Amino acid sequence: MKLNQLFTTVLAATSMQVAAQNPFVQTWFTSDPAPMVHNGTMYVYTGHDEDNADFFWMQEWRVYSSRDMVNWQDHGSPLALETFSWADDRAWAGQTIERNGKFYWYICAHSKLSKGMAIGVAVSDSPTGPFKDAIGKPLFENGSWDHIDPTVMIDDDGQAWLMWGNPQCYYLKLNEDMISYSGELGKLDMTEEAFGGPIMSKREKGKKYKDSYVEGPWLTKRNGKYQLLYAAGGVPEHISYSTASSPTGPWTYAGEIMPLSDTGSFTNHCGVADLNGHSYFFYHTGKLPGGGGFGRSVAVEEFKYNADGSFPTILPTAEGVKPIATFDPYRRVEAETMAFSKGLKTEQNDEIGVYVTDIHNGDYIKLQHVDLSLNTPRQFIARVASGLRGGQIEVRLDSLGGELLATLNVPGTGGWEKWQTITVDIASRGSYLAPRDLYLAFKGRKGPKLFNFDWWELRGLQSLVVEEGGQGPYKAIMKEEATLDAHTVFVPQDLKPFGKKNLLPVLVWGNGACTNSPWEHFKFLNEIASYGYLVLATGYIPMEEKPYQGPMSTTQQQIESIDWAIAQNSDPKSPYYKKIDVKNICVAGMSCGGLQTLYNCADPRIKTLMICNSGLFKQSNRAQAVGGMPMPDKEKLNDIHSSIIYILGGKPDIAYENGMDDFQRISHVPACAANLPVGHGGTYRQPHGGEFSVVALNWLNWQLKGDKQSAKMFKGKDCGLSKREGWTIEKNALFDKLK
Repeated sequence: MKLNQLFTTVLAATSMQVAAQNPFVQTWFTSDPAPMVHNGTMYVYTGHDEDNADFFWMQEWRVYSSRDMVNWQDHGSPLALETFSWADDRAWAGQTIERNGKFYWYICAHSKLSKGMAIGVAVSDSPTGPFKDAIGKPLFENGSWDHIDPTVMIDDDGQAWLMWGNPQCYYLKLNEDMISYSGELGKLDMTEEAFGGPIMSKREKGKKYKDSYVEGPWLTKRNGKYQLLYAAGGVPEHISYSTASSPTGPWTYAGEIMPLSDTGSFTNHCGVADLNGHSYFFYHTGKLPGGGGFGRSVAVEEFKYNADGSFPTILPTAEGVKPIATFDPYRRVEAETMAFSKGLKTEQNDEIGVYVTDIHNGDYIKLQHVDLSLNTPRQFIARVASGLRGGQIEVRLDSLGGELLATLNVPGTGGWEKWQTITVDIASRGSYLAPRDLYLAFKGRKGPKLFNFDWWELRGLQSLVVEEGGQGPYKAIMKEEATLDAHTVFVPQDLKPFGKKNLLPVLVWGNGACTNSPWEHFKFLNEIASYGYLVLATGYIPMEEKPYQGPMSTTQQQIESIDWAIAQNSDPKSPYYKKIDVKNICVAGMSCGGLQTLYNCADPRIKTLMICNSGLFKQSNRAQAVGGMPMPDKEKLNDIHSSIIYILGGKPDIAYENGMDDFQRISHVPACAANLPVGHGGTYRQPHGGEFSVVALNWLNWQLKGDKQSAKMFKGKDCGLSKREGWTIEKNALFDKLK
């Protein structure tokens, strides 16, 4: 074969694998699927074939779950032979059922008591465990080897039935406690009428039979008729079923469901369940690389019952099923959640739970039908651990070579279970309206294991309700906006009350220390927004009250805020359309943010200024400045064209001298200086912003909303502020002329 032909063949095989859904678990060999639906989630309980096995050497059972039927979370192994003190080998097929808030997992295993196979039962308060032996001994055993593959069903009248067996099918009537039974062990009549052929010991030599029951029963009921599905025909097995009007029979053979097919496994084992109006048929194949008759893998097909409730013919496919819901990536997603993967394993421990391991260069995880439109992707976060070298996680859309959202660099963390949480920004600002497939592609040195992977999250635009939305009449929210990078927005949660007769004035805010996040001021700013303001703060949203670590803000960000507010007000697609009072804009800031405000004071769109704990540096105080702060000379004050208030922390405030010097120089516009001796930090971090928010709100209500009651806080010889405990106020000659 020519090299280009070989490349084309390999590429085609890879594309087929990437598009596949079956088998839907790729990290381990799994067998004997037993589905159970609980609270809108499909749980599948499986066996676990050991790698490189030459027989059914099985030591544990596993659990997987999905709400969309394509992305499956691995819950590890909550049940193993070690759970049962009486078991020593052959953790073969089982089934789980819920009753009265508890989950009962019926299993079969080799008993060291009777030296035969036995039926056991484990119990848990959760569908994913941990499970424990419910009775400390087998539920049923008698030394025989044919007690395998239990199935369980609770009938309409509350009676629970347990069936199992190869080649004889047995049954018991369970008591309501689900861990004991009443009556004697029953046996189904294994006749030709019941199963298409009798058991081997009763067959007539030379006679050809339609079918035969072998093992793996699955008991269910539909339209008032009992259905018993089972592995049939001998080796290799197909899936057939019989029907009856009673669990004890007589049963009538109904035909094949999944005929012999190219599954790669000489056994089969099925289960059926419905989720959200969809019917699903689970089975196993040997289709994983290295798989086969002793290395099986669970698969699923969607089907529709015939009009009379009977089964159609169901054939195995590589494509599997289609998603019935979208996948939300804007949350913590366990790394062991996947639609398809290559080259990976999962492990678990008591501290972490289940995590992805055995990651090498070229391996990947695929998730289907991911709804990026639920937010706007801004960051990718992952919790990882690596002994030495680390690697990369490429986050891509639609294919392994598709659109690159981000590349997260995984460092060596000093140990395979020394975990670090790493974050990388997403540069793309695309519009993601339709669900997409998401790939996590692993890169690094070729050959060695790269790292372990615990969980990941796409972080989108964030929001937080601060102090229950504030004390004002409009409960506020702090959030990010997709169209305004590096800014935090405080705004009423409900915009319906705002429009032509009730517009939102704008407060543009700069932070202390030129910090690019309002982490010190969010209570203060949120309180203002709750009184019907659109507050646009410089910098990234503070989801926690802790210092921001990152680059400084710029004076230009305040101008960007004004530009954005005006653009949103005129954009019919914006939720702020015709709701913003663009003629009433206050630009304000604290400390360095106040300097940024004064730097921008000439902007003609500004209606008023509010300078908090700040002022232009006097020549003698310039040593106080921090690198990166704007440093205009005092002549800049001449550019002010609006009313202005200085809100200072009194003489303990390091900015007091600079701010009061500014005030004393301003004579061409109305100005006042209000002082409360609390120092440079003000009261911003106090509940609802403390006293500073009271003064700021009254200033904004007067200057931007024309509120005459608020004007009384500042106007007149005996103004309200002069009577407020601790406050002093000074005004220039033009101030009392201010309307």
